[in-house]
Amino acid sequence: MSEPSAGLDRLFNPKSVAVIGASKSFAKTGTAILFSILAGGYKGEIYPINPKETEILGLRAYSSLNTTPTTPDVAIICVQAELVPQVITECGEAGIGFGIVISSGFGEVGKEGKGQEKEVLKAARIGGMRLIGPNCMGLVSSGASFYALMNMLIPMAGSASVVSQSGTIGSLCSIYGSEQGIGFSKFISSGNEVDLSTEDFIEYLASDPQTNVISAFVEGIKDGKRFIEVAKETAKKKPLIVLKGGVTAAGAQAAVSHTGSIAGSKAVYDAMVKQTGIIHAENEREMVDLVKAFSLLPLPRGRNIGVTGAWGGIAVLVSDACAKTGLVLPELSRKSMEELDKVLPPFWSHGNPVDVTGAGLGGDFDMLTKPIEILLRDRNIDAVIWMVPALGSLFERVAPRMDTHISKYFSKTALGSMAPQEMKMAKGIIELKEKYNKPLVAILIGLYGRNGTEHIRFLEENGVPVYETTHQAAFVLSKLVEYKEYLGALGN
Repeated sequence: MSEPSAGLDRLFNPKSVAVIGASKSFAKTGTAILFSILAGGYKGEIYPINPKETEILGLRAYSSLNTTPTTPDVAIICVQAELVPQVITECGEAGIGFGIVISSGFGEVGKEGKGQEKEVLKAARIGGMRLIGPNCMGLVSSGASFYALMNMLIPMAGSASVVSQSGTIGSLCSIYGSEQGIGFSKFISSGNEVDLSTEDFIEYLASDPQTNVISAFVEGIKDGKRFIEVAKETAKKKPLIVLKGGVTAAGAQAAVSHTGSIAGSKAVYDAMVKQTGIIHAENEREMVDLVKAFSLLPLPRGRNIGVTGAWGGIAVLVSDACAKTGLVLPELSRKSMEELDKVLPPFWSHGNPVDVTGAGLGGDFDMLTKPIEILLRDRNIDAVIWMVPALGSLFERVAPRMDTHISKYFSKTALGSMAPQEMKMAKGIIELKEKYNKPLVAILIGLYGRNGTEHIRFLEENGVPVYETTHQAAFVLSKLVEYKEYLGALGN
């Protein structure tokens, strides 16, 4: 680990933290940060710093850093930009090792702000401090129950980590991911990166035992050579998913006004991706999709995909999506074909994709799940895409619109009792996932999406990702394959 990223453990596992600029007003950023730290269950000492208050959110407030009972490990700075250099000087004099500068009004606003950044960095260097920001949203370290975010969001704990020059993009990734069964270890909103940079945090996370998957949103790269070196070394150990902003002229200009970053050439970035093993995401949705896939799935042995479900049109679209992303739908083994003939009606598709047809919705959900196990057993198949019904909630909404004389009988039909069957099916799928240890990716079949579908959440919380479109399912599998092939080329 290089000097810039060495010694960051105390930043992510502080025994005490000062919030400089907290007050009794919830309209103030410092108060929001303080509330978030308390809400997340942080167990260390918390010192709100405000000379005008004696108590904030039930905590004793301190007039200055000199009056706290111990020296904080981390200072979160939420004061006006022009006051930040002096505050950092005081932090350095107090012996505080790390500062998280939430305050904005620096390089993102122009030449004068760039000058302020130089003053901030100078003060930090004199005081021996390391800084995140300025113009950032904060930091999360779930292992320490440390949720210091100005938006007060608390992602689910787990093993994925996010570094983002945009606080919003990083927050959305961690929170939207949390709603899909992904847990997060760390989230760093790096802001203008006057000191600690994206590559510093990626390098740290590469050696972090609590992180298995790393994702990053990057607007500009200040040290391209070092970024390449860090990315190469990281990709040998863990998946590194990168979403690059500022790839167009308009986006590059927006990056300057957002974090003061110089976005750089798309051609240069594309070449960097090929050299380093970076897993590239085109947009924020793909970023979450990839984090979910790499967090929940084992890497496939190869590109051969088996597809099964009761919806022929979706099967056609899956086939197209697989072909477009470089995946292959091979012929099934003779043994698999014979087994499928035993459990499916005679009019099934007799090929890959395995189209169960509408017979699979007649109340016998085993007809939907048995082909999954047969495909997982097939040595010709490296991963399986299957179509998971989420129709119980749909028919629960339809029932009130039925004639009252007949609706009371609806729950006795296969469609009317679908919701509990779907949960039973999901539990069986988890058993198959654990038994065969092959990538198993689901496509959601249901007009209401995730709303009211407990079995979908159950699947994802137990390691089976569910996607809304055929493209998403094929795309994430193709990226898993590409990363497997990259590691194979390295001899891993």
